[in-house]
This record gives sequence, C-alpha cells and structure tokens, in this order.
Amino acid sequence: MAYDIEERDLEPEMIASIRGWVPMVEIAERMGRDFDRIMALLAAQGVKPSGPPVAYYHAWTEEAGDLEVGFPVAQPFAPGDGVARSELPGGKALFTVYVGRYDQIEPAYNAMQAYAAHHGLELAPFMWERYFTDPDEEPDLSKHVTHVYWPLKKD
Repeated sequence: MAYDIEERDLEPEMIASIRGWVPMVEIAERMGRDFDRIMALLAAQGVKPSGPPVAYYHAWTEEAGDLEVGFPVAQPFAPGDGVARSELPGGKALFTVYVGRYDQIEPAYNAMQAYAAHHGLELAPFMWERYFTDPDEEPDLSKHVTHVYWPLKKD
C-alpha cells in the first residue's frame, strides 16, 4: 500500500491522559481500560473530549512502551484517578492516514521514515496516533482509520 505523507505545522494540544510503561502484549487491553477511566473522569466533570482518542508513544523497546493515552480537551478539568493534564507538542510533523488493523501499522511508519530520509528530515524519537474508528461500532479491523503523526526534530 502506498501512503501519502504530508508535512504539517501542528499547534500544541491539551489532552487528558494516563501515562506509563506498558508491555507490548498488553497495549490493546491497557488502552481500552485507560480510555474508559479518562472518559469516566471527564464525564463526571461535564467535560467532553474535543476530538478522537490518541496514543502518544514517548519511547519503546521490543518488550514495552512508554505510552500515554488520552483525549484532547478544550475545557479545563480537574486531574484525578491517574488522569493528568498533558500536551501533544506543536511544531513540524509528518502525517499520514492508515486504514487497517492496529497490529499491522508498521508499513505506515516505514513509509514516514523513507519520506524523511528522502527529504533530509530528522524524525523525533516520539510519535502519536489518533483513532477515528470505535472498535465497538466497527468490528471489522480492516476498516479502522488511524491518523499517524511523527514530529520532526527541532533545530
């Protein structure tokens, strides 16, 4: 599959999130549980997410990842129950759209790395994904839409 890679200028974005090191084999389960915790805290305060859920990968190894999951929010909220206020960084980033199973997203990242190398760009050591398809509403994983953002290193 060919990927359209775009260079974008992003504004910083506040998120309600939970962050921690997660074994790779537990990521899907942990994400679901943490998304539910965040939504419960926001709902209890009358705060609605301002966009789809995100997973921010700060660092990773083959065994585990420093993963922050959350929802963008435009309103203030009181942190609690492990949910914190955080921010997706602004600046220049590569962007692409991936459609398919989450566990088969690696070619999208490979395409972004190839684009960066071809254009002399240096990628930051972190990235994030936005999930536009609710697995409870669309069980066919091949139809899941994910937006992938990979920031460029700042000079």
